[in-house]
Amino acid sequence: MNSSLHDIGSDNDDDGQMNWSPTRSYRRAIAFTCSAILAASLTACSPTMNSHGNIPDSEVIQSIRIGSSNREQVSQMLGTPSAVATFDKEAWYYVGSRTSRLAFLEPTILERKILVIRFDKKGIVQQVERLEKQDGREVQIVDRKTPTRGKELSVMEQLLGNVGRFGAAGGGENDGLAP
Repeated sequence: MNSSLHDIGSDNDDDGQMNWSPTRSYRRAIAFTCSAILAASLTACSPTMNSHGNIPDSEVIQSIRIGSSNREQVSQMLGTPSAVATFDKEAWYYVGSRTSRLAFLEPTILERKILVIRFDKKGIVQQVERLEKQDGREVQIVDRKTPTRGKELSVMEQLLGNVGRFGAAGGGENDGLAP
C-alpha cells in the first residue's frame, strides 16, 4: 500500500501521517506554467507598430507632372490631402508616419514622410517636395506668462482697498450699492 501512495505523490510518516511530496507530473505542470507565464510576459513587452496618415507610393508621386497636372488629377492620384495651407490654399500636405510603442512608454517615430505639392493660382502643380523625418525641426515651447493690464496689488492693499466700499446691511434704499 505504501508504494501505491508514493506513486501519487504522498508518503507515510513514521507515525502513520500522510506527507505530501511532488511527483514528476506535478513538477512538469509547474515548469509548464512558469514557461507559459514567462512567454506571455515576453510577448507583452514586444513593440506595437502603428501607421498613421497617408504615405503615397513613389510611382504615383513620379506620375505627377509639374506644369501640367492640376488639383483634380492630384486628388484622384493621391486622395484628400492631410492638410491644406492656411493662408493661400495653394499648398497641399500629405503626411504619414510609422511609430513603434513598447508597452506604456512614449512612441518612437521610425519614419515620417511629408509630401508637399504647391499649385499656382490656376491650380496647376508648380512644385513637388518630399520631406523626411530628419528634415523636421524641434519646436521650442516658451513657458512664460503673458503680462496682463492692470495693477498688481499686495494682500494688504487688497484687504484695505475694500474698506468702506460696502454699506451696512439693510441700511438704505439701495442696500449700500452706489446709484
